[in-house]
Amino acid sequence: MTGYIGFIPCRAGSERVPNKNTRPFAGFEGGLLELKLRQLAGVSKLEKIVVSSNDPIVLDYVASFSPHVDILIEAINRPNELGTSSTPMDDFIRYTGNLSEEGTIVFTHVTSPFICAREYESIISAYEKSLNEGYDSLLTVTKLHKFLWDEKGPINYTPHPIKWPRSQDIRPIFEINHGAYVLPFKLMRETGDRLGHRPYFMPLSEIVAMDIDWEEQFELLEQIALAKMSKGAVLI
Repeated sequence: MTGYIGFIPCRAGSERVPNKNTRPFAGFEGGLLELKLRQLAGVSKLEKIVVSSNDPIVLDYVASFSPHVDILIEAINRPNELGTSSTPMDDFIRYTGNLSEEGTIVFTHVTSPFICAREYESIISAYEKSLNEGYDSLLTVTKLHKFLWDEKGPINYTPHPIKWPRSQDIRPIFEINHGAYVLPFKLMRETGDRLGHRPYFMPLSEIVAMDIDWEEQFELLEQIALAKMSKGAVLI
């Protein structure tokens, strides 16, 4: 396979948000996993969608979901040693890089419920354009025009001669939001990373990039999702 492969990691045993992957979310009975699978199923350039998990509930759900929605979706049983909270990300990335000899991975997460099919289409288009500009990979970021400090003071602006410049004039800082990483599997093996040697930073708006790490965020984003749908927005 030489095209784009969507990739979703879903390990068992989420500690901060119990049953995070499959508990009902905003009317989706299969939860964040169902929502993400439906979003990716709408991305025309994906030749395959892979869910990597060591959770039997996730594996069974994908097996039942695929024949009825998109036969290009498949589950891969991840080794348990690569599916714990203590698993080094570097080890998991090396494992992921060897899942396909060829093709380009679109690495994403169920915890970004507002990255819809149209955003993934834009991400892939931006990746293709960036290749022509000398980049070799893409990651999504949130562009921050904010007053950022460390213990020594401001880190992205100088308070001279103006102590508080306009926020839009501050040098932007880019937060990696883990919405998507795009690069060839071959390059992933070469670097041992989700980034290449010269990654392109693709900004996503803060509302699109919002993700779920904590129970409170699950509840908040579910309420936002319900509010968006009540006004006619489509999450897929």
